[in-house]
Amino acid sequence: MFLKEVTIKNYRAVQELNLEFKPGFNLLIGNNGAGKTSVLEAISVGLAGFLAGIDGVSAKSILHDDIHFVLNRAGDASGGIQYFTPVEIGCVAEIGGREWTWRRRRVDASGKARTTVEPSDIRRIAGNMANDMNVKLPLLSYQSEARVWQQKRGDFGNELKKKLNDRRCGYIGCLDYSLDIKGIREWCLKMELAAFQQKREIGEYEAFKGLVSSVMQRMSGLEERPVLYYDTQVGDIVYAEKGEVMPVAHLSAGYQSVLWMVMDLAYRLALLNPDAKEQLNTIQGIVLIDELDMHLHPRWQWNMISALEETFPRIQFIAATHSPIIISSCRHENLISINEARDIVYLPSAYGFSVNDILDLRLGSVEKPEWVRKLNRQFDEAMDREDEETAGIILSRMKEALGEDHADVRSAEAELQLEDILGGAV
Repeated sequence: MFLKEVTIKNYRAVQELNLEFKPGFNLLIGNNGAGKTSVLEAISVGLAGFLAGIDGVSAKSILHDDIHFVLNRAGDASGGIQYFTPVEIGCVAEIGGREWTWRRRRVDASGKARTTVEPSDIRRIAGNMANDMNVKLPLLSYQSEARVWQQKRGDFGNELKKKLNDRRCGYIGCLDYSLDIKGIREWCLKMELAAFQQKREIGEYEAFKGLVSSVMQRMSGLEERPVLYYDTQVGDIVYAEKGEVMPVAHLSAGYQSVLWMVMDLAYRLALLNPDAKEQLNTIQGIVLIDELDMHLHPRWQWNMISALEETFPRIQFIAATHSPIIISSCRHENLISINEARDIVYLPSAYGFSVNDILDLRLGSVEKPEWVRKLNRQFDEAMDREDEETAGIILSRMKEALGEDHADVRSAEAELQLEDILGGAV
């Protein structure tokens, strides 16, 4: 399963937008306010049309707060809100080697308006897949920017999980804004107890741990694979790397950001396809990630894309990032630039570009702050006029602002010294 195309109309910050995706990694880039998060949220609602066909699993809907609106002002303190409807999110996806098209729709802004799925074919195919134990169920996941600090309430999904008690549980809350960290902990404890009682390894649990360890090994460039397991004495999931063992909850924000995200993906894969075991990494699916670079050290940013691609080779990722390092690290990404006017540009690969080149050519930024560039211009102009006194004053300002070891300071200093030498030789 992978998403080919999404059309968004009147959803949050987006009035109208069409995007095309490829298998593998798709990176959304753009300034803050360009609508990257709105695009990911809209896609999650669109994918929920698939979940609408699975009995017992609630499908994310288009809420009143999701409707695109403008504030029309009249006078100094008057005005009104104008809502734009219908809200529509259209999807084209390949499922089981066949192309399927559907849309989610909300016709108006009234409180009674429902979110529909049109046509109903996608619901039928999803229901048939969920009821056929011979079919591998695709992973669907939305990892929001609040994935670590905003957790689901403690009793989230308990009754529903008990009622379903089958692989459909892997879809409960999969496209929600927050993670079910408590659910992951309870499942890991359940697997540890089952292994103890049965005196053997539990296949899906070993596959879960293997996927998480694979990502972390690649992220950190470790020779030995790290270990993850539920420690009944600690009463929590622990992570062991280079001989050090620590509860995941006590790790740094960067470690937790990656670990909980990857655990959520592996946990849902194991729930959806418990019989796949060591073949869990062959399952297809679609994963949405907002702020892919969140809390990550630059060294980890270089390895993030490859670690996910190599561990989950058949998963399609659609991620938003500001990080030039992540953009430069990906060989085969579909790079999609969105600006404030919601213009879409599909950019060529930036693999191997310098960070400064990406800031300039891909993110529309600049290599240096304006005030630094201004000082450089003033210095160059003074040198062109052969006004060494003024150039020396500007160089002093540069040293004070940037420090004597800054590359621009050293370059200007060398140029001024060379001019003194050449001038004295005449």
